[in-house]
Amino acid sequence: MIRNFVAGACAIALSGCVADRVTLLDKEPGGEVGSIAVISPDGAETILDQPNTQALLRGGTPRVRAVGQASPSYATLLETLPPPATRLMIRFPVGGSNVVGGQRAILDQIRAEIERRPGAQVEVAGFTDSTGSAKGNDELSLRRAQTVAAELREFDIAIDPEDAVGRGEDEARAALGDNVADSSYRRVYVIIR
Repeated sequence: MIRNFVAGACAIALSGCVADRVTLLDKEPGGEVGSIAVISPDGAETILDQPNTQALLRGGTPRVRAVGQASPSYATLLETLPPPATRLMIRFPVGGSNVVGGQRAILDQIRAEIERRPGAQVEVAGFTDSTGSAKGNDELSLRRAQTVAAELREFDIAIDPEDAVGRGEDEARAALGDNVADSSYRRVYVIIR
């Protein structure tokens, strides 16, 4: 979705300040089509939310039309966009906040992914299952995130302190109910954008 918005916004930027059209390109394989709001001088809003649609901006309210195929000039633009966000997961034992055993290899995968994305922004989000207290799970999920962030910083990967967050048990409790042990929720996601 973000890439589609960026593609549309870049199309405007490439055509300069006198852009007379905005095009919403098709989705990436496996992705979703985003949307673009076009606001006319009188304040009316036109939404483009279908792939390969274009709003013509000449004279008043934008006119929306389907475009059969995107202009070849957009191919260069799309090639310069960063890859979509990647999310890698590290699992933890009950009550644990240290990266153990085979999970350590995932740190190498994360490092390799970050190396292929110069200037990447990295978010580390910790989770727990719904056993134990909400407060204890909030603290444990934050410790998990901070542990992974510290391990990655040892590889000279920049992670801002506010980008290592604990999400607690909320996701597990919403899906499974309270006080349910489920190892799939004892995890940290490292999101690389």
